[in-house]
Amino acid sequence: MASSKKQLQLDSITSFLNTSANFVLVRFERTTHGSFEKLRKELRKSNAKMMVVKNTILQKSVNKLASEKKSAHLRSLQKFTKTLKDNTAVIGLGQDWSDAIKVFHTFTKTNANVTFKVGSLDTTTYGADDLLMISKLPGKSELIGKIIGSMKAPTASLTRALTYNAQQFVYLLNTMAKKA
Repeated sequence: MASSKKQLQLDSITSFLNTSANFVLVRFERTTHGSFEKLRKELRKSNAKMMVVKNTILQKSVNKLASEKKSAHLRSLQKFTKTLKDNTAVIGLGQDWSDAIKVFHTFTKTNANVTFKVGSLDTTTYGADDLLMISKLPGKSELIGKIIGSMKAPTASLTRALTYNAQQFVYLLNTMAKKA
């Protein structure tokens, strides 16, 4: 029979994964507590939470969730959790996960002991290399800004082209009036 402490950990991890539609598993080794808390603080700003977990309990939690019908997408994650090694943390990302992944990627640039392992984003499982490439992509709000800017640019250029000659004519008249 499992100890009550481990059962509580299993329930905690299961509820954490259940409430986080998007999450990533990360590896950390020889990381100072201060830098780890700094990462947690930065992740909270982007509505993400981080939890350090035991690999075996995480595996049992994923297996439990994958057996449920609503979390069937986690079946592809099961094969990754069978071979987990090193220390593992789970980052629950929330709906807009791009900001939190960028925060974590920025942290990994300064701390080489922390890397991606595997993640589940929008019911799709990604490996470490894929998550690294995704973290380098622009975020949703950034893309929306670029789309709006590209839609606005032609109209602004047209307006400028139509008013340019009239504006130059007004400048010419003002110059002539000052000379006279």
